[in-house]
Amino acid sequence: MNGFLRNERGGAARWIIILIIIAAGIYGYQYLKKTPRYALIQFKKAILFSNSETAQKFMDFDSVVRGLPESVTHGQPDEVVKKRLIYELDAPGEKSFFSSVKGWSVITVPVTVSRDQLTATVQPIVGTSVTLEKTPEEYWVITALQLE
Repeated sequence: MNGFLRNERGGAARWIIILIIIAAGIYGYQYLKKTPRYALIQFKKAILFSNSETAQKFMDFDSVVRGLPESVTHGQPDEVVKKRLIYELDAPGEKSFFSSVKGWSVITVPVTVSRDQLTATVQPIVGTSVTLEKTPEEYWVITALQLE
């Protein structure tokens, strides 16, 4: 290991290989950030760490609230339900609506992306369906969440 990066025969090749590995890592991370899986990972992380700011970046609360059933909204206006859900995200205690998110399998779950690459659907656990849409900024947001 002492002579690994010394300037000797083949030393330039080692540096080139190291640079290629670093470039591949950077490219891979940039690619991952533009996938629906990354949005799911970040949303789950936001729920686990009670970070509503990150959750709002990766979930379109207006779209999700409009699609919620009456059993969740209790007939309340969309804006009231949205504020309640955001407050629940910031609360350090148990999150009743988002409790199932903690059990999501976001790494190994299959993600189905539409042919036009604009929508994706995921079933992170049995009884839960998540729909994501690609934004003009090329990242994905959750637009529908069906929990059972």
